[in-house]
Amino acid sequence: MKNVTMIRTCLLHGVFIFLLSACTQTVGHFTPTVATNPDNAVFYIYRPAASTPGLMKPLKFDYPDVLVDGKSIGVLKYDQYLVTELAPGAHNITITGLTTASSGWAARDIEQAFQVSPGTQVFMKLQVEYDMEKMNLGELGAKYIINLLPVDSEDARYEIRNTTPARN
Repeated sequence: MKNVTMIRTCLLHGVFIFLLSACTQTVGHFTPTVATNPDNAVFYIYRPAASTPGLMKPLKFDYPDVLVDGKSIGVLKYDQYLVTELAPGAHNITITGLTTASSGWAARDIEQAFQVSPGTQVFMKLQVEYDMEKMNLGELGAKYIINLLPVDSEDARYEIRNTTPARN
């Protein structure tokens, strides 16, 4: 009888420790890229994990191609970031599913103009979330909110550190 109580106690402690470890969140580390040419800017675009609760994440396995000034800098998968060096001045970014590099990305293209200055770091976030207000129980097909947002460099460092560099 004493052995059974001891086994139950050990099992409960084991389950408790397992559940406690599952609740911890790992925090990544982000080291900014230094421009090879000090007259250029470093441009980052990242796609953080969705904040939607549950196991299903919006468009997790679908990803767009990211074009800067008409040239691909790579595909932006879920929870990853891309980085490239840009000359100072005006640039255009396009998030598209219309290239062969993209996969499953059916959303309309997003295009935005932006400026970079010499020696700066510029961050943009591709935010993809379920549109819970437009989704109804029993309705087929998910609805999404997809935004491309400029992010202050101080704020971006805290979000981008939990993403991984894209392997393009």
